[in-house]
Amino acid sequence: MKLYSLKLIAIALVMACALFVLLGDGETSSGAEKKYASTGFGNAETLMARYQAWEAKYVKEAGAGNIALPLGPSMTFSTEYVAGSGQAKINLHDGKVEVSVEGLPRDESWDVWLIDELNGPGSSILPEPGDTMMNLGSLKQEGEQAKLETTLDPAMLPTLDPDVVVVTRKGKNPTESRTLAGNMTLFHELYLSGQQGHFGTINDRVETPSQEPEERGLFGRMIDAISPTASAQIGPGIGGLIGDGRKLFFNEQFLGNGRTCGTCHREDNNLTIDPEFMATLPPSDALFVAEFNPNLAVNFENPVLMRNFGLILENVDGFGNLATKFAMRGVPHTLALLDNTLTPANFDGTTTPPNERTGWSGDGAPVGLFTLFDGTPHNAQGTLLDFAIGAVIQHFPRTLNRQPFTFPGLPFDFRLPTLAELVAMEAFQKSTGRRLDPDLSVLVLKGFVPDRGQQLFLSVGCNLCHRNAGASVDNIQNANFNTGVENLPDQPADLTGELNPPDGGFGQTPCTGPGGSPPCGNGTFNTPVVVEAADTGPFFHNNAIETIEGAVDFYDSNAFNNSPAGQIVPIDLEATQVVAIAAFLRVLNTLENIRSAGDLEKRAILANLADGRELIGLSIAELTDALEVLNGGGLHPNAQLLLQQAIALDTQARRTSNLTTRNNLLNQALDLKKLAVKDMVAVNVPAFDF
Repeated sequence: MKLYSLKLIAIALVMACALFVLLGDGETSSGAEKKYASTGFGNAETLMARYQAWEAKYVKEAGAGNIALPLGPSMTFSTEYVAGSGQAKINLHDGKVEVSVEGLPRDESWDVWLIDELNGPGSSILPEPGDTMMNLGSLKQEGEQAKLETTLDPAMLPTLDPDVVVVTRKGKNPTESRTLAGNMTLFHELYLSGQQGHFGTINDRVETPSQEPEERGLFGRMIDAISPTASAQIGPGIGGLIGDGRKLFFNEQFLGNGRTCGTCHREDNNLTIDPEFMATLPPSDALFVAEFNPNLAVNFENPVLMRNFGLILENVDGFGNLATKFAMRGVPHTLALLDNTLTPANFDGTTTPPNERTGWSGDGAPVGLFTLFDGTPHNAQGTLLDFAIGAVIQHFPRTLNRQPFTFPGLPFDFRLPTLAELVAMEAFQKSTGRRLDPDLSVLVLKGFVPDRGQQLFLSVGCNLCHRNAGASVDNIQNANFNTGVENLPDQPADLTGELNPPDGGFGQTPCTGPGGSPPCGNGTFNTPVVVEAADTGPFFHNNAIETIEGAVDFYDSNAFNNSPAGQIVPIDLEATQVVAIAAFLRVLNTLENIRSAGDLEKRAILANLADGRELIGLSIAELTDALEVLNGGGLHPNAQLLLQQAIALDTQARRTSNLTTRNNLLNQALDLKKLAVKDMVAVNVPAFDF
């Protein structure tokens, strides 16, 4: 009786959701009349700048007109493990294909296949009947490497869509054998679309069933309504892609408990959340779902630690033994996800996947084979694109069963995103924040204390791990370190007496606690960017430090200097030096706030009234942050006055319904911000231009 009731409830929920879409106000995510969403914090020029930086490096390494995919084993894609690696290169102009691999057993033979996967409900990232699978030939051993060279038919190049390159055992097709593989990424897809003359429009789309709408029953149309196609989710060009990604990020609940990605990553709060912001939210906000949903009252969140310290429960080592197998972590902001923020270093003792650094420990995105909502099995490799899969499973479920939607009538707790939704959300996330790190060797600050703080930042060791105040060690890679932050005494969350297990950082082993309990991991945590640090506290993965001065002072603590990282770069700071470095970081943060506000205002000038009001509101939030950051350090009172005046102009501009008046006010606000920058900076850098 209980199971039958649950099935009825599940069916009712599906029907209600579908009927809302079918009978609602008409603003569905499909159809020719779709209005593409505003991009908000997302900026097409920013995504383009990041793509172009990637493309410049990519073309230099791969050569113009080439699709170059790294080949390697996959824990979920490969049918067997073979410790080989290499690259497949396809020239889109002449069709020449070059494959080179090393590490394969020389006494065996291997074939190379090019796969264009079938798209649609029930299709798979795994090779299967219906996919276009082309045998490119066999690898031939040449010294340490096995190589293959061939040429594709030129007629197929304009529409070529190489989803995966696979190395198989000779004589077997990819449905039978898969050893090494290389997949396309978002930026690969954009590069391919540009080479084929339709930049920004991705080839892969999940098409609706061939059956005509009038031939489909109500149930079929209901499923269509709650399963938006990639054609609907991916707009024409970069702007549409980002706008759809933003709409999904802040509005899509994935049939879960009411939360969205934006529940914790608030656009008007630097894409993060903190106790002060939480205090402004109503009790019904989905962030507090554990307080009013009895199915999530135990082991889903800890309301005491959440409301007081901004800590969110994370099952980073899996969902077994829910009573202890979790960590309490703050919400990292997702601004400025640059290539050097995500690219893992190759010297810090960690391995990939995860193929990109996400989350406090650098292993936040899931790895494994997941069946997405459109029926597509997806081989998650721990990339930013995959991050939403883990977020939905962790934070969106209706019950702790965490059962994804599989078929109408069966109980479910959420639906997983479609591949198109993952791509769009990745595009939005990579379009926010700065376009590059500031060059601190060129930046010259006014103000004696911030200037001294910059000198100290560059000289005492800060710049070694936070090069140019970013997250890279050598300006191209991001690393994990054990800084001893877990060993800080009297951590605020511990003082409450609430259950707060140790956090082992990256990975799942070794489990050093009693009976194999946490902490599980190698004790290392990921290096965050610090340009945006001053207004995105509390600090560190456990929100143990409240102020930017306290965060700097941590590196003069016994916890740090006794840690593995502290043994490499010991730091000895006096109190005045701590304040100086913090003042430097406050000014950097303010410059970024002003850059962001200026960008929002410039886009508002080009927008209609509704989108303009939204952009101006975000600009006001950025300028308010800038004021708080400067005021908190007693810095640049004249710049503070100018920013107050700019906020007043923005507020007037937001209220007016006259476009000419609005734009005049915004231009005045832009001029005031430029004066504020001159009050703080003698020589500016491109990272803060607007």
